Amino acid sequence: MNTAQWLFALVCLMPATLAAGGGARTPEAADRIYHEVGDQLFCICGCREKLLTCSHNVCAQKTAQRQYLRELSQNDVYDASAMKQEMVKRFGPKVLQVPEDSNIYAVLAIGLGALATAFGGMFWYIVGRNRAQAEAATAAPAAAVPDELEQRIERDMQELE
Repeated sequence: MNTAQWLFALVCLMPATLAAGGGARTPEAADRIYHEVGDQLFCICGCREKLLTCSHNVCAQKTAQRQYLRELSQNDVYDASAMKQEMVKRFGPKVLQVPEDSNIYAVLAIGLGALATAFGGMFWYIVGRNRAQAEAATAAPAAAVPDELEQRIERDMQELE
């Protein structure tokens, strides 16, 4: 290829390369991916609400996060996972709902085990107590009438005769 052909190829292919990388998304696509990724991120102000629904009036963090997310969503170079990675790079891992190094699943498993054990113990106690009461009621005959009462009944019966 000579210089003219190289120049022609460069001029013809330049707009296609520029459009393929670093261009802007359509407003509808940018808004869709903004809301898709924004629903998966948290505000880092400490409220732990979702980024797009943070309700703090004086939260400066949500404004900076939303603005940066809006910039990322308008650039078609970033897909959803790349946008999350960029948000983590800039704002830290707190923007993720459950960071990879979180031990929340272990805490939930231990709590669930303790709760199941407590309810199982209560169930065992109540069933065992009811069973013991039922056995005691069937094993013992009807309560014997006290001797005083029997003597009194006999006396009253003799007086009536």
